[in-house]
Amino acid sequence: MRLTAGPVQGVSRMERFKDKQVIECLRSGVSSRYLSSIFSYGREAALERVGRELGRVRSDGDVVSLVLKGNFGNGKTHFLNIIFQKAEEMNFAVSFVPLSRETPFDRLERLYRRAVAGLFLPGYAQPGLTPLLDGLVPESAAAEEILDYAGRNLHPRLEAVLKNYLEGGDAYNRHILLSDLSGDFVPNAQLKSIHRLNFGKPLVLPRFTVKENVFDYFRFLARLIRTCGYAGWVILFDEFEQLMYLGVVARANAYLNAARFMSPSYGLTAAYTVFAASANLWSELIWKQKNSDYDVVPQKLTARGREHEVPTVREVFGRFLRDNLFLDSLSAFDTRRLLQAVRDHHARAYNWPAPADLDQITGNLSADRPLRTAIRAVVEYLDLQYLYGGRPDISVEMPEEILPEAAAGGAEEQEEAGENCVRDV
Repeated sequence: MRLTAGPVQGVSRMERFKDKQVIECLRSGVSSRYLSSIFSYGREAALERVGRELGRVRSDGDVVSLVLKGNFGNGKTHFLNIIFQKAEEMNFAVSFVPLSRETPFDRLERLYRRAVAGLFLPGYAQPGLTPLLDGLVPESAAAEEILDYAGRNLHPRLEAVLKNYLEGGDAYNRHILLSDLSGDFVPNAQLKSIHRLNFGKPLVLPRFTVKENVFDYFRFLARLIRTCGYAGWVILFDEFEQLMYLGVVARANAYLNAARFMSPSYGLTAAYTVFAASANLWSELIWKQKNSDYDVVPQKLTARGREHEVPTVREVFGRFLRDNLFLDSLSAFDTRRLLQAVRDHHARAYNWPAPADLDQITGNLSADRPLRTAIRAVVEYLDLQYLYGGRPDISVEMPEEILPEAAAGGAEEQEEAGENCVRDV
């Protein structure tokens, strides 16, 4: 006999619409901030740790990092969204940065551009810098503080860009300067022209290169966020295992970039950075028995006369060990709670007597199945039950992860041609 619950009573049309959104996201396997606010079973201890670390950043302006590890499909992106929700509740600005071939970790200018595009401020539905800059009034205490900080600590062009943005009257030029602060860097010649138009005198600037100076933009934005009254800046880097598809020199540069977010000595303030990576980044690259990055990267740097950077890379590897949080598979109890919640949302979404007992589908899943696989299997089972009734026969196969050997071909040759390319604006 099939155990069922009756149709859900007293659910409004809007609530039913939201439940349908939940099911659509679960059906597609796409995580979101909304899902994270509903499904956080079994991650209470991990979230408590994150809350303590965010509290440190908020109270002391510290720079804190966390390496989030987990097997394929076990909820790393979902937990990043849980952190997103928690940080927003604590008045942090949050940037969500998925890494990809277009946004590799060895290219800071691309990371910055993506971080600004994905920057959300508490209380604002749309991302971006504009609300921060709109809150700065020329000659106010906040404006003077950030201008003073930029003038004393950063490349002089940042002070010039902000000053011309705040005090210039031409809307088109303000748009250009906003684009610069968002990562589309304005040539020095154009910035000088805007300055002369606004203030009637020349602007003298030293040479600015993206490769050498772009991290000043991260420092500027972190300080601006804090100055505007927010608790700090949370940066969530997802898919950090994309390092596996870079060549050796590019990976070395990526590790050196990671050090900038991990240590306060590089000038970030009130920043909490999370690197989420599949566990095979360690087993297949950093700590593998032969030709591991722990050995290969320092050798490559030394061969190129960059041996002074080897201790920094070693320190990053050490931080990967010390500051990591492993997301293990959920317990059977937490998995059952989660899948029962999925069933409840499905029942409300379609107002039907969904089966209350899910053992008949979960019993067919292997113990090492990814959580994402179990959720999608249950949603498919409920879909078929809703449409056709009876007992559908569902089989679940494990997806294969793509390892770096096949995708990394030619990476060394590509980086040889491009690593010394410096953009001068």
